[in-house]
Amino acid sequence: MLHYEVFESSCDTDRYIVLLHGFGGNNRVWKNQISLLQKKFNVLAITLPSHGDSELKLSKMGSTLDVVVGEITQVLDERGIQRAVFMGVSLGTIFIKYMEMRCGSYIDKAILVGALGTVGKPLRRAVNVFAKIGDKLPFPVVYRIMAKLFMPWKVSKTSRKVFCKCAKALNSQEFKAYMNIFIEHFSLCDEFVSRLHEENVYISGRGDLCFINGIVEEADLTDAELIIIEHCGHVCNIDQSRQFNDIISELLDIE
Repeated sequence: MLHYEVFESSCDTDRYIVLLHGFGGNNRVWKNQISLLQKKFNVLAITLPSHGDSELKLSKMGSTLDVVVGEITQVLDERGIQRAVFMGVSLGTIFIKYMEMRCGSYIDKAILVGALGTVGKPLRRAVNVFAKIGDKLPFPVVYRIMAKLFMPWKVSKTSRKVFCKCAKALNSQEFKAYMNIFIEHFSLCDEFVSRLHEENVYISGRGDLCFINGIVEEADLTDAELIIIEHCGHVCNIDQSRQFNDIISELLDIE
């Protein structure tokens, strides 16, 4: 089973919010949000395969969205969680959107932070190349390049540092396996936007150059709410943590 941590609410509640981190990350990326969320929810922070303390390796499981989501729902069933609020960042949003398409009964509301939507041909080609030769590349160099590509701005300095530190738990084989997850996700974007997802709230940084255009389009097509944070990059909850926390406090009615 996937590794997970539970942070019990400071109030008497049976409500849960489920957190899914991004590629190369772990549950440390939520350190500025967990105490806030505990005011209203029990917090379930799940570690994705190949990351952090997870003993499950994506390359050994079969690198498909269905397999990973099956592991996520197994954790939910283990905890007796039938329905919850979900919040994911970057890679984590991919699994939430897949759950909405295949097992949406688990999701009450979804907050998609630095979400991945449709992308242009250059990035798709790069992912296809990495899926073929990713296990032959020096991974420490690769994740530093990725950090600079996805988080280029000065405001994202802390996000890059957290990513590079957490990503050391990965290796080139797991990196290659995750490229197949991204490819599958891109192939399902048209299916996702063919339905309304009014339960979704996108929170993206104006400076998230790789993904912002696709997310603006995706939010419009699915009738979801879109919140754009100025002077912010890809990982909004770290880049502008105070403003981000103000936003989710209002969204989730946390006093």
